[in-house]
Order: sequence, then C-alpha cells, then structure tokens
Amino acid sequence: MLLEQSLIQPIRRIDLIQPWRAAGKKVGMVADSLLAGAMAIHFEDSALVFRSPLRFASCQTGTVIGVRSSGVPLTLGYRFDVVPSEDVDGFFAACEPRLSLTPDQWSGLSRLGKAESVFLLADLSYLGKDYFLRLRSLDRGWCSVSYRPDLDGAIEFSPENARAEVPHVVVNSPADEFGWLHPASAYPFVLDGQYWRTAHPRDWPWPLARAWRSQPTGSEYRRIVKAALLARFVQHDTLRKRLKALRWPVTVADLPEGLVEEVAALM
Repeated sequence: MLLEQSLIQPIRRIDLIQPWRAAGKKVGMVADSLLAGAMAIHFEDSALVFRSPLRFASCQTGTVIGVRSSGVPLTLGYRFDVVPSEDVDGFFAACEPRLSLTPDQWSGLSRLGKAESVFLLADLSYLGKDYFLRLRSLDRGWCSVSYRPDLDGAIEFSPENARAEVPHVVVNSPADEFGWLHPASAYPFVLDGQYWRTAHPRDWPWPLARAWRSQPTGSEYRRIVKAALLARFVQHDTLRKRLKALRWPVTVADLPEGLVEEVAALM
C-alpha cells in the first residue's frame, strides 16, 4: 500500500507494542510523547507501522530514503510500512505487550485541538543527521515519528518540536524499561562451562552463591556479577547492541553503582 492511500482518513487508534514502562509513570508515555518498541497508527482501512531495529530481529535496518555523499545509505532509523489495518497483527508475536489508545487518550494530540484527528499531509524532516517522518492532522498541527536509539531503540510519536527526555534511568525489576539490564532478566548464558539461567545471585552456581551472595558490596561479588553480565551480553547480540546505544545515566537494583557503564565500555 502507498502512504497517499491513508490521506484524508481519521486516525482510529494507535497501538503501542512493547510500550515504554517506568515505575510510577503512565505506560507508553513520557510527557507529551508516545514511546514504544513498535507502533501502528490505524486509519479506516490502512495502518502505518513503525518498528525498531534494536527491538525486532525481523528488521535489521531502518527504511532507506536515500544515500549520503559518502555512499552510506540514509535511513529513517526505524522500519516503516503501510499495510492494511487487519495485517498489523502479523508483524508481531501474540505474546508482545501492547497498549491501544484512541487519539483523545494521547495528550500530544488532545492538547492541539478537539476536532477529529484526520491525516492530511506527510513529509520528511531532519534534526542534525537524523531524518524522521512528519504527519499533519486536521486542527492538530504537525507531529513527528522519530527513532530514539538512546531510549532503548524506542519509536517516539510526539507533537512537533517536542522530544522525550529521560535524564536518569532507574531499573527496579526486569519488567521496567531497560529491564534487560537487571541481573534477574531471563537471558541465559554460559560462563566457565556452566549454564546460568540469569545473572542474579539466586541463580548463581551453588558454590559461588554460598560464598558471595551475602556480600553484595564486596569486590569479589562485583567481579562475579561483572563476569556474568559480560558473558550475557557477549552471547546475546541484540542485548549487546542495545547496551552500546545507551546514553543515559542508569541505576539498576541489585547491581553495584557504575557497573553497567563499566561493562558497556568493554563492549
């Protein structure tokens, strides 16, 4: 399908796949921005689908829109498709966490007007070296769909000139955003010939757990956790890419301060 086929159609709903989750905050939202690993904007018959290469193995690169003078492909960062609305579910596993919003449930649109949100125009714009798609709705102004590799590869849908800022990332559990940084996140690995279900002390091989898990501030505890995290990221390519893209200060429960940055520097 072509993007032009969605023109002059009302927006019916916005699906967030892997929506942003931060403790004590609205799911999928940071200020006036929507954030998710993937997003589908549904119209009467069609949908615009945006997917993050950092989150989904099925799209290793963003949609190419040109070539830079150096010969390097110029992309949107995210993968962009226009498909029949009923085909959207086929892009994602049924188990992926989702959140569906009507236009009036998103402050980014509701603050711009009260008329029905009708898709009028689309064009490309850029900020620095980053290109993104802009959408204009009737009486709602311009909105931007941007790729945020610094926010765990999130797709950001925001009013024009708005941009989500997360000055400090706090990870209390694997269920939070950036939860894959938590030692208890379920990404198994092999270290010193032994299978580790997670990097959390409760899943350490028994001799290590018995000797060191009761001393979470000790240097040997830190050495073991560091070795476990290094093994995990070396053996999970997608996680390693997400770690290398991290640009914000981070605090992770059950990890010594500064260890995430130390591990990232070794990647």
